[in-house]
Amino acid sequence: MTHTDEPAGDYYVSPRYLAGSTVEGDPGLQPALDAGWKPSWDDHGNVFLPAPDQRVRIGYMPEGDDDALWKISAYEHHFGAPRWAAAFNDKAPTEFVTAFTSQLVAAYQRDDGSDLRSPGGVRSGFGPLMEAGWRTHIVPGRLELTSPDGLAGAWFDHGPLDEARELVTNDTRWGMWGGPERSYSSWYAVFSSRTPVELIAATATAVVNPEPVLRWEGELSQMTKRHAQLTPVVPTKPPTPTPLDLARLRTPPTVRPASVHRWSTATVPGARLPAAARPAARR
Repeated sequence: MTHTDEPAGDYYVSPRYLAGSTVEGDPGLQPALDAGWKPSWDDHGNVFLPAPDQRVRIGYMPEGDDDALWKISAYEHHFGAPRWAAAFNDKAPTEFVTAFTSQLVAAYQRDDGSDLRSPGGVRSGFGPLMEAGWRTHIVPGRLELTSPDGLAGAWFDHGPLDEARELVTNDTRWGMWGGPERSYSSWYAVFSSRTPVELIAATATAVVNPEPVLRWEGELSQMTKRHAQLTPVVPTKPPTPTPLDLARLRTPPTVRPASVHRWSTATVPGARLPAAARPAARR
């Protein structure tokens, strides 16, 4: 995409759970960066962003060994296993990750333990989905929710789970997804049993937020083009000239102005997401 004077190629996408990811992860990392957390990089370009005391860790893993682009975890002890873990795959709308990390950083800064635990059941976590009219289905051991159009959903597993396995696989207590079934462009987010409910609720709120999200044309998957509502961004028109403006245009200047290089307000996307599908997350 080239620089132009108009934001050609931009679209508003609705519903946002069909928008797909953005081409860069900066928005999801920004809440922690704004709080002063210091990032590091490995030789492959993966980003690691721990809290100052290492109690909370955010990983942005475009070159990881599975399709979990985002891996987030919290610890009670430096040398212990995570208390909880969450993951978003490489197709998840970045706005959902940002909602999660924003709430996580806020909880960490309160320093009241809410980044490690917050009580509440399925209605506390998935209340925003229920209030938005998502249908609920009871299956053995599990509550499932589906969006009105059937293109997004969530689950809460009531049954006994191996909590150690939850930390490293997608067999988790909580989960959300979007996109047609078995679609290459489908996304998921998974949260282990002890994930603070307020973080899940923040993510669910972002999922059902009716405000459309912006995407570049090159970011749009075939799934998004086929199923989402796309509204082209219309550039703001310059103001209509007044009679005085027109009179000035008709009056030749007494001094020829120096040439001025034009500049563009268009933004070009940064680093791209991994192109190839990878196995489901193993954290």
